[in-house]
Amino acid sequence: MSDIAPQQPHHGPEVDSELLLEDMGYEPQLQRGLNILGNLALTLSDITPTASLLVVATAVIATAGTGSLWAYLIGGFIAVNVALCMGELGSMFPVAGGLYSIVTRVLGRPIGFLALLDYIGQAIFLPASVAFGIGTYINALYPSLSTKWIAAGMMIFVALIACLDVRFNAWMIAFFLALEIGVVIMLALAGFLHPHQSLSTFTHPHMAAGTNRIGPVGISAIIAALATALFSVNGYDSAINFSEETEGAASDVGKAVVLAASIGIVFEIIPFIGVSLGAKDLNAFLHSSTPLTDVVRSSFGHTAVDIVTWGAILAIFNASLAITLQFARVTYASGRDMAWPAPISRALSYVNPRFKMPWVATMLVGVLGGILCAQSSLISVVTFTAVLIVILYALIAISALVSRVRQKDLERPFRMPLWPVPPLIALIGVGLALSQQKGSDLIICAAIFVGGAVYYFTFLRPRQDRYWSHLTVPEHELSTAAEANR
Repeated sequence: MSDIAPQQPHHGPEVDSELLLEDMGYEPQLQRGLNILGNLALTLSDITPTASLLVVATAVIATAGTGSLWAYLIGGFIAVNVALCMGELGSMFPVAGGLYSIVTRVLGRPIGFLALLDYIGQAIFLPASVAFGIGTYINALYPSLSTKWIAAGMMIFVALIACLDVRFNAWMIAFFLALEIGVVIMLALAGFLHPHQSLSTFTHPHMAAGTNRIGPVGISAIIAALATALFSVNGYDSAINFSEETEGAASDVGKAVVLAASIGIVFEIIPFIGVSLGAKDLNAFLHSSTPLTDVVRSSFGHTAVDIVTWGAILAIFNASLAITLQFARVTYASGRDMAWPAPISRALSYVNPRFKMPWVATMLVGVLGGILCAQSSLISVVTFTAVLIVILYALIAISALVSRVRQKDLERPFRMPLWPVPPLIALIGVGLALSQQKGSDLIICAAIFVGGAVYYFTFLRPRQDRYWSHLTVPEHELSTAAEANR
């Protein structure tokens, strides 16, 4: 059992996030320099519609061709339901640890630690998967430059900038986000103003089938692309990760999660429809490594594609910065929760006294991402990261079901509508997505979880008075709630 006071119920729906943080036993250390709009800008940049379209969508198209639209539509529907689950739980537990903190407080410490490992895996792979895109697009402008080393260098540069004041980063990210939206609009207009394909390209979809050939898309290919499509619209959970630096009511955190997810999905699906309709040569489009910018070139010419390419580079830089900021908070929180041996935990939880940000955790995310960029390929990183994301979605959906039953006395500043429909839809969706993933990715994830379970039961649990101790279990939450009601 924890030796700290867990969250108290019945603060009211407009309870301040900082009060809940203190109730959970944490001393505020990070700077509350964001308002809800700043949080939303960071979260939308984390979703990064432009970078997702120009980097991740390439992997979706490689899997399902023009059937990718159906993967995006289904994935978007699942994502909204996942966001509703996250919004409710995130408003209850507005902590920098985000999803792993939620899972731990609802499902218990062992499963919560596995959720942390999943999140840490994302912290390594997700920034790298986005950074690969900047290497791809700079290489398109300057073919002599190495894609991998460009991406690796950018990860280190991004980490250095992420060590600055969070308010400064939020303003810079908001500026780049405005440019990013302009690129998204240009992508959409390139297709809608110069259509070459009919709607049958979606109702009778095709995909690449060998060298210079295309073939029909089966349902299994669309389902296989579902996890990567979910990855493409992922990032709305970062509203929770930035909650310790956001002023205002805890309910605003839940609203930010759902609003960011909805905006991000719309800004990805509409341009995707446009560029698919604008493909002059469907065969070339499906075999291209840069299919979306190819459509811009055929519609508006080389100058426009240079503008979009530089816009893409700025958008990918912006996304890498936002994602690094997010996962630096996750890594920081894991150290604060003493998830690792004491010297490592103390280093990760160290906060720069001037900027009030976790600089060791930030640099670790950047360096590991840089190393991965120098060693891997885009497709392999994207597909594996997608599996990690979908598994964590499943744990959040289960938590949304269990919390309403086992923690029914706890206050929910943001309450999802139509419970239990959203978590059930999310579970069905992630089950479908996982059913078609590569066996090697699933085996690697299983091995990570087995190793994590061994670490938890041999190191953390015997030392639970000192390690992994700032997290309560469901029974403790309930007993506290019962005492408060007497």
